[in-house]
Amino acid sequence: MNTEYYIARRYLLSRNRKFFSLSTTIAIGGVFVGVAAILIALSMMNGFQNELKRRILAGTPHIIVRRYFNEPLVKYRDIEKKLKKFSFIKASAPFMIQKSIIKNKERMDGIIIKGVIADQEKKITDVPVKIQEGSFDLNQGCVIGVELARTLQAQVGDTLIIALPFGEQPGFLPRAKKILLKGIFNLGYYDYDATMVYMDLKDVQSLFRMKGQVSGIEIKVSDIYNVPRYSKKIEKELGYPYRAQNWIESNHAIFAALKMEKIITFIVLTLIIVVAGFNIVGTLVNMVKKKTKEIGILRSFGFTSSRIMKIFIYHGTMIGIMGTILGLLFAFLACTALDNYQITLPGDIYFIETLPVEMSAGDFMITALAAIIITFLATIYPAKRATRLFTVDALRNE
Repeated sequence: MNTEYYIARRYLLSRNRKFFSLSTTIAIGGVFVGVAAILIALSMMNGFQNELKRRILAGTPHIIVRRYFNEPLVKYRDIEKKLKKFSFIKASAPFMIQKSIIKNKERMDGIIIKGVIADQEKKITDVPVKIQEGSFDLNQGCVIGVELARTLQAQVGDTLIIALPFGEQPGFLPRAKKILLKGIFNLGYYDYDATMVYMDLKDVQSLFRMKGQVSGIEIKVSDIYNVPRYSKKIEKELGYPYRAQNWIESNHAIFAALKMEKIITFIVLTLIIVVAGFNIVGTLVNMVKKKTKEIGILRSFGFTSSRIMKIFIYHGTMIGIMGTILGLLFAFLACTALDNYQITLPGDIYFIETLPVEMSAGDFMITALAAIIITFLATIYPAKRATRLFTVDALRNE
């Protein structure tokens, strides 16, 4: 066994050699708390971010093909034929989207109408399988979100009025259409649940007098994280004036904010490990003072400055490694328990009923590496201080 490592390991124990010394235990505990706090916080943030991503994707196509300035597509069937050449496209469907007003009895609200073909929409988004009441039947009917239904106090079977508030020319009455509410969906994402109304594509084209035109073509692909590359291929194939907007671009601001929040959280909680590092510095400095006689004896046996320095570096690094391992284990067990026990959250605030926790191997590796590096750096100053003691001075002081 390496002599320096053996001595460093002995210094971890108390005088009776059965347990860790109090200073060692406190130093290990500081690293343990820091590592565990970082990983538990990051795992909860991963859970929230991934749950939000799943809920957004439940109602958002992976890619949308539209014209610049959102002009309507006329020969959209020709575009669909061109898209069939791409193997990464699993399904595609035309759609029309417009803003309007909806009314139920005395209650009104602004909405976004999405005209789709029901059978094709089932292959693109999860809205048809997220029906909470009724069914995804768009034949002379509509489907609305659960939050919009609460606002309108509407139930399945009610007759709603969808109106365009302005006529085409001054003096003309606004157009309106009575439509039966056939289903209420719940995606768990407020923006969709409070504003979206699904209708049959032909009904929307008739209401807005845009027969044979659509707003764009929505696409579902095989790999949702490769959509930037897929979008470029589609744009290259279709050419100007068509553009392919993917779900990452559409929600860039949300995910950028979540990513920044995660980075800031990691940096702030890393300060706990930095504090633990200073604790290790204090522990080693105090040990150097206590072990002055032992250092003098080691010097008299021919130990060089580098070997003395290694003893204290090994000692501090072992504290860091033990604290890191304990922190990793505790974080894993705590996250597993939080995920299994499903802690309830107020759904009207978070729109997520239970606390989502998702562990990431990358987070565990980066946190462990950061903890070990910080604790290693913390050992350098005390170790150098120990090498400044000369044999005669060390023994004379004792």
